[in-house]
Amino acid sequence: MRLPVLFCMSILHVCSMYAQDPKTYPVKAGESPDIVIPAEAKYFLPAFTDGSAFLRNGALSKQLFNYNRLLDEMQFLTPSGDTLTIAEPDLLTYIQLDSAIFYYEKGYLREVEKAGVYTLAIRERLIQVSDKVEGAYGASSGTSAITTYANMYTSGTTYKLNVKRNVSFARAQAFFIGDRYNHFSRADKKGFTEAFPDKKEIIGEYIRNKKINFHNPDDIKKLFRLCTLQ
Repeated sequence: MRLPVLFCMSILHVCSMYAQDPKTYPVKAGESPDIVIPAEAKYFLPAFTDGSAFLRNGALSKQLFNYNRLLDEMQFLTPSGDTLTIAEPDLLTYIQLDSAIFYYEKGYLREVEKAGVYTLAIRERLIQVSDKVEGAYGASSGTSAITTYANMYTSGTTYKLNVKRNVSFARAQAFFIGDRYNHFSRADKKGFTEAFPDKKEIIGEYIRNKKINFHNPDDIKKLFRLCTLQ
């Protein structure tokens, strides 16, 4: 495990996959979200906690871990107190952190329920939900841009990225279905029917009759339990 060479900002062009928390964290132009947003909003746990990282090659690494929602990073503390991030998360099988289990596939996902070889997982992020841009006569107007934020790491040095305009961040979540190989797909109608092809008709009927809302965690959990019944 080492610091990554480069980790930059990325932009999500659509936000329909995320259910958004109404609470927002404003960040003014010139400020760094990583500094301004409080730790209790950024991190999964109140403090770095004993955890175990299980690698695909069978190796095991025990560290003090915590998940950073803003950076979408699993971070750990060194004996000297430095905060580092797992450099090659694709090599992970999973991370056991306190009572939570995290997987990695194009981002970190936390296990919500397990049934046989199937996993229902959630991806929780802090995302930029609005840009305040100067409109006519100096008035501010919001845009629909949804942006993820990250630090940039180069040669072991961390550069804090500052926003160029007034923005707001909010917690957002999306659910995914994982198979026996820990490959995950979106927990929507398409994802459920592809994960459980033998129950396609049952799934379709259940969605219609129950009016399933795929932004409602309880609805998703009920559908997952239906699909994983023996």
